[in-house]
Amino acid sequence: MHRNIVFQQDNARAHTARYTQQFLKQSNVQVLPWPALSPDLNPINTFGIRCRGGWTVKTIDLKTPMILNIPYEGTGMLFQDIFLQTLVSSKGRRCAAVLEAQGGHTHC
Repeated sequence: MHRNIVFQQDNARAHTARYTQQFLKQSNVQVLPWPALSPDLNPINTFGIRCRGGWTVKTIDLKTPMILNIPYEGTGMLFQDIFLQTLVSSKGRRCAAVLEAQGGHTHC
């Protein structure tokens, strides 16, 4: 594993299972503390939800941190790139909204 990678997860059962926790520890993966049931601010998850709604992700190259390197097919590459750029550029606004909501749900 890369030493400068931090794993952010939503505390779903699959992520907190004993086997998963042991694997992460043995693999020296740094895990970002994240409260359970918190709004997810990770743009790749929103992209994944959108993919399930009409786009198909064929493969994800985990060796490359750039989300724009994900091969996908669907309604047009230009629109998808703009969608991803919007997700990333709105991160600051969405984080501020979560802080204002004291970790609760937002309408961002």
